[in-house]
Amino acid sequence: MPDVRIFRLQPVSGRIPTYVPGQFFFLHRLDENGASVLRRPYSVASVPSMDYLEFAIDMVGGQMTGHLAAVKPGDILGVEGPAGHMAYKNEQMAAFIAGGTGISPIMSMLRQISEKNVPGRFVLFYSTRTRDHVLFADELAELQKKHPGIKVVITLTREKPDGWAGECGRVNHEMLVRHVQAANEFEWFVCGPPMMVKAVRECLVALSVDPKKLRMEGWG
Repeated sequence: MPDVRIFRLQPVSGRIPTYVPGQFFFLHRLDENGASVLRRPYSVASVPSMDYLEFAIDMVGGQMTGHLAAVKPGDILGVEGPAGHMAYKNEQMAAFIAGGTGISPIMSMLRQISEKNVPGRFVLFYSTRTRDHVLFADELAELQKKHPGIKVVITLTREKPDGWAGECGRVNHEMLVRHVQAANEFEWFVCGPPMMVKAVRECLVALSVDPKKLRMEGWG
């Protein structure tokens, strides 16, 4: 995917902190003495059974991403966490909406569902610009094949390529209705740009989803 890099971090010593799929960690830029000079939050895409933390980070040219762009294997970053309320706890009726790199925490949840073979129904709506911007495309297809309860809906907002059989445009009321019946029976997890999160929340409330069933996280 253009402008996105995957980082896998392993502890120098000890164990990876205990976390729940959907949470995030703060990554720290360290000075020559090991002191933190900058920190930013990033959602984790890995699952607790892995021996590393995985992050999909949009290289936007900021202070932290500028530093991360120069990171080489063996370099050291500070890690703090986990944190965040958007945690997946083996709910058996769950729907997910991701925008761009907001797929990261949801990828963690879907990996957990597949790994633990959680029974139930699970629907992912993944909104991204073009087919080339789809993160984890091969793995998402594989997860859908492996777990009969997982359905992946990808929608492209900037193109409609030849032969594309998926959705186009932003996630909206009509798209949700096409793929999810009885939306109020699901727990909803939403992660993406704030404007997308706000618009999706309005759609879900209009579909009679109890706000208590919404867990949302915006960034940017």
